This record gives sequence, structure tokens and C-alpha cells, in this order.
Amino acid sequence: MKKTLRALTAAVIAVVAALSMTACSTLKKVKVIDITLTGEQYGYCVSKSNTTIMTSVNDLLEKLCGSSAYNPEAPDFEAEGIQYDFDGDGTPEKVTFKTIYDAVTGGTARDVGEVPASVPSDKTESECLIVATNAEFEPFEYKNGSKYAGIDMWIAKILADTMDKTLVIKNIDFEVVITEVEQGNAHIGMAGLTINHGREQVVTFSRGYYLTTQRIAVHEGETAFDSCATEADVRAVIEGMGKVNAGAATGQTGYFYITGSTDFDFPGFPKVNAKSYSTIGLAVKDLSNGKLKFVVGDKDTLVSSVDAINKQAK
Repeated sequence: MKKTLRALTAAVIAVVAALSMTACSTLKKVKVIDITLTGEQYGYCVSKSNTTIMTSVNDLLEKLCGSSAYNPEAPDFEAEGIQYDFDGDGTPEKVTFKTIYDAVTGGTARDVGEVPASVPSDKTESECLIVATNAEFEPFEYKNGSKYAGIDMWIAKILADTMDKTLVIKNIDFEVVITEVEQGNAHIGMAGLTINHGREQVVTFSRGYYLTTQRIAVHEGETAFDSCATEADVRAVIEGMGKVNAGAATGQTGYFYITGSTDFDFPGFPKVNAKSYSTIGLAVKDLSNGKLKFVVGDKDTLVSSVDAINKQAK
């Protein structure tokens, strides 16, 4: 009987392994269409009943970003910066948003480290900065093992240090970040949040700190967008596709770009079937597997997800 069980177990393992290899082999390379579809700004949010923290937030962002939100596509950037030991050598240096952005996107930034998910037993809530985020949005917030990393997470750490607070990070689903802040369960939302009319009715936003745009990702062999030069051209191609499946992350701007939204002033695509995913990475994976015609997402995170899937694809 034992031999029979061993044989059956071995057979099951072999089948699972074969299926896994088959699943991996179906991944095909994808690409991002380098055309700006929208223009938005990210901001941090606090509840309308607790705006005392906003002065500290905006003061820090003014020093890090200067007079306007950081635009990664603009070569000129001036900011006062702050003195902070960002590189971990024990000596403070001038740090700006560009310093953090370049280090994180270039792969040279340290992790923020392990951060408690709730107020430590030896601290009171007033002694902490409780941040709500969704650490599935590289390069702004993500995790390396149990340690937090990313642009927003570094700014959260710097903010907590300048306020002499203990940093606490609540890693939750993206679509409930604003709700957690509104209900007072977190002091601030830092999750690559696009500022829009609807959200401003619920929470108070900081000044914009980063200019972003939506892009689309398609199969590597897709040629329909080759002659496109503008967002209108891309829209015309999508509208001509008829009934197709497209993916985006739940609650993120890309999803509303597909479905349409008065808060974002997006007309949407009535014929396109929008499929929502918990992360943009999962949407890109389904695109690679041939289950979607295209994916819409914030440029930086979409590019990161495409690069990651292409390393696995044939």
C-alpha cells in the first residue's frame, strides 16, 4: 500500500510540474505603447476632520519637489531639498524628490526596512504616523520580502522622522486606502493616489508631487497602434476593435479610463469589456497569456510589470 501511495504521489507531482511548465510556456512578451493618454498628479490624502498633518506634508513636498510636481520627462528640476541620510552612510546629504526617484527606479535605493503594521505596545497613536498604502505599485510602494521599499515609502519614512513620529504602515487593498483615511483608521494615504474631483469630496489632498500618465500595454506582435501619434489615434484604434477584453487594476485610473468616469472626465469605451485585477501585474500576466487585448495603467507601474513578465516569457 505504501508503495502504491508513493507511486500515486509521484505521479501527481509529475502532473503538477508538467502543468506548471505548460502554464509558464504560454507567457508571451508584451510591450508598452509610448503615447501619453492622460495627465494626472499624485497626491497624499488625509481625512477632512484631521488636517493638522497637512502642513507638515506640504512643507516637506515643497522642499522635495520645488514649485511644481515632479515631471520625469522634463530635464529641468530645481528644489531646495532637505538634509537627510538617504544613502545610509551615516552622513546627511541633500535629498530631493529626484534623488529618491532616480535611486528607486535605478535600483540603487535601500529598503525602508521592516515597519510595524499597528501601533507598537510602547507607543501611543499620537506618537505614530499611520500610513495606509497598497504595496503592489512599484516603483512607488512595494515590498522586498518583509521590508518596504519605493518612492512613497521613503517619503513616508522621511515625513515620520521630520515629525519625530514612529512610522506604522497598513498594507491594504488599494480601493480601501481612501476609506481607511476617511474613517480615521490611518493618518494619511500614500499610495500613488491620483487627485480627482470625486476623491476630493471625501478626503483632503496635499499638493501634487508627481506628474503621471496612463499608457496601454499590448502583445509584442500587435501592430494596430504602429501609426498612432496621439491619444486620439489610440482611442480610434481601440474603438475600432469592437468587443474585446481589457484589463486594469481595481480602483486605479486605468480602470476608469476603460469604463469611463465623470470624476476623471474619461468618456470610456462602451464596447470594451473591462476586467479588474487586484494589481496591474496580474492584468499584465493575463495579457501575456492571451486573455486580454490590452491593459491600461499608470506608466511607471505598467512598465515595471511589463519588464517583469517579459523576463519570464519566451
